[in-house]
Amino acid sequence: MNDIDMKCFMISVYIHHMDVDMLFDFLHERVKSPPPYWHNEASCPPSVSGGYVMVTLNYSQFDLLRGQRSWDFGEFDKNN
Repeated sequence: MNDIDMKCFMISVYIHHMDVDMLFDFLHERVKSPPPYWHNEASCPPSVSGGYVMVTLNYSQFDLLRGQRSWDFGEFDKNN
């Protein structure tokens, strides 16, 4: 039996539709900072320029992305 690890997971995040290229560039090490992202659509701030898209990442990509996140813990209280 193979070793079990988290690399089989696919994780979805929401980013502003204008930041898709920036996320792609970050994942391919063309830029050093990722765009802001959210774990669910309800937590996304209001947008007047088109909204958010869900992007699904493999675990390695998500691990790279979350390693750069500085958390705003007030975000967790928005929908409670």
